[in-house]
Amino acid sequence: MNNRLIIARYNEDLEWLKKYNDFEITVYNKGENLKESKLFQVINLANKGRESHTWLYHIVNNYYHLNEINIFLQGRIDDLNCMAYKNPNEYLKKINKYGFSVSRYGLLGPFHWEWNVNINKDIRYKKQWENNEISRSDIGFRNFSKELFPEIPLFVATSYGGCFAVTKEAIHLNDLLFYKKLLNTLSRSKNPIEGHYMERLWCYIFTRNRPLIDSCLDVFKTKIEKFKIW
Repeated sequence: MNNRLIIARYNEDLEWLKKYNDFEITVYNKGENLKESKLFQVINLANKGRESHTWLYHIVNNYYHLNEINIFLQGRIDDLNCMAYKNPNEYLKKINKYGFSVSRYGLLGPFHWEWNVNINKDIRYKKQWENNEISRSDIGFRNFSKELFPEIPLFVATSYGGCFAVTKEAIHLNDLLFYKKLLNTLSRSKNPIEGHYMERLWCYIFTRNRPLIDSCLDVFKTKIEKFKIW
């Protein structure tokens, strides 16, 4: 199988990868030193750009020899709830439909294009935002998106959590220069606001909004699940 797991690691325990030795595995390490393993390749990177920088680095440096299927995952996936499969093999089951696969789609609509994508109001990022640990944007989310894709609509299929699978063909919908420019943007800061933008744009970058109907259905599914929890 020509499938690869690409892991963005800071200091997470990667013991869970032992169950998936049928994949080729590359670990991009931005934290403490990680011992080489027979199971995976380790590439050390400076701690910049969140996981989006890692994904772009891999794409740029492997653009002409990518695996047929590339599964991008964070060092820990069991804390992302419905936004990441606990078993990477699940991504393979739906990959043929769009050349892109996620555990759960979301939807960007008229109220989701705020300048800072509302992270300034998110309790998870409140302290980082107030301490200026997250860089600011001069143009905001919507303009950033339109600079990449002038035709991008108001309603856009999205995904959250930064975990997804994508085929080589879907990656090649965009040329190498496209990814190099984005990598340069994400390399400017340890925690750039653009990293949060990219989390919401990967789906459109690789699918041009073809999963829009699926995203609407998934949003409805997520709302039902939340209602049951309440």
